[in-house]
Amino acid sequence: MTHWQSGMILTPARLGEQESGQVEVSFTDLTSHTQVVTFDAPFAAAPHVSTQIVSGSGAAARWESRPISISATQFTLFVYRGDGSASPSTWSDVPVQWIAVL
Repeated sequence: MTHWQSGMILTPARLGEQESGQVEVSFTDLTSHTQVVTFDAPFAAAPHVSTQIVSGSGAAARWESRPISISATQFTLFVYRGDGSASPSTWSDVPVQWIAVL
């Protein structure tokens, strides 16, 4: 249960709804990469987060994504080779979408 205070700004996160977004991911010669994503407004508790690589071609074709280290204010996006290959890749502004739901 949320304890409301006078003057509190009501946001979707505070109302127990959701927040979503997209980050552009870039790196050079890696087999995995992490990037911190901060929510616009803190949630009351750590939300459930899902991620999705928007591009399925080129350098991102055999990669997967997932959220790690989820808190009320942020999560870490983890992208990694999903095919078991140790061959590094380079990404340039590959879009990854996310949604957080409390």
